[in-house]
Amino acid sequence: MRLLAVAFGAVALAAGATAAAPRVHLPRDHFGHDAGIEWWYVTADVRGGDGARYSVFFTLFKRGGLVLPVSQVVNLSTGAIVAHSERLVPARIGSTGLRFESSVAELVYEQASNIWAAAAKSAGYALRFRAHPEKPYVLHGGGTGMIRQGPKSSAYYSATRMSVRGNLVAGGRSTAFAGTGWLDHQWGNFAADQRARSWDWFSCRFDDRTELMLYSFRDGHRNGTYVDRQGRGRRVGGFESAAGARALRAAGKEWPLDWTVRVSSPRLSLSLHSLAPDQLVRGTVLPTFWEGASAVSGSKHGTCFVEETS
Repeated sequence: MRLLAVAFGAVALAAGATAAAPRVHLPRDHFGHDAGIEWWYVTADVRGGDGARYSVFFTLFKRGGLVLPVSQVVNLSTGAIVAHSERLVPARIGSTGLRFESSVAELVYEQASNIWAAAAKSAGYALRFRAHPEKPYVLHGGGTGMIRQGPKSSAYYSATRMSVRGNLVAGGRSTAFAGTGWLDHQWGNFAADQRARSWDWFSCRFDDRTELMLYSFRDGHRNGTYVDRQGRGRRVGGFESAAGARALRAAGKEWPLDWTVRVSSPRLSLSLHSLAPDQLVRGTVLPTFWEGASAVSGSKHGTCFVEETS
């Protein structure tokens, strides 16, 4: 699930408005679509050659003839935001391939090897990584790839467990890293509706090699997918989430640092604890939002990324 189409509205983009297909088909739908808004989104939990643990976030938003690559790296060992990049650039991504390459960012899908390669850079900062799915892609919405997005619908699938290797240059140092990641790809014609752009979202990779995706919109609609060890996804039976007492006060808002999540089917009771006190993505084009890695305990252990929009 992803992010903040309102930012593109601010630059008055015009986009084609065809309805999303009733079902996602891969590998065809790895590529671009004639939709109001589209994004490819990667979060990763990695270890650097320097011994530090890092959160890596990269996304590419597309609307009309513009794309917005955004990246952020957080040192989870120290809590420091290492680097951030965000730049709106003209580009078109067609329906027969994905190869976006510019002076500020790259995103390429190598179909023959099923590898996703991404890069981002700004002054004194460069990020580059390659990610390969360890499991089949999971189509959300009960296996169709179609979910409700506010009053409308969107297409949405994920690679819930990926091996990630790359390199980070920041502060005059070059650090190789490796770990695990998660890819989301989503598109649809919901950009103009505020109800479709406000949510809490959870993506969890557990130590027993299962995964969980949950989302909750501000209008009360919520849903999710549980993925077993073999990569089979099934719709969750229902869930409740509640923020804890700890919060970061920034950007005119309180951002929760702890969560409790209870899923009815499969039956799970989880406690999430942010691994760093400040994981805000402070946008210049995008509105500010939270994209944070959290430790998970309770019924299962592992790492969850939590996203919260304003």
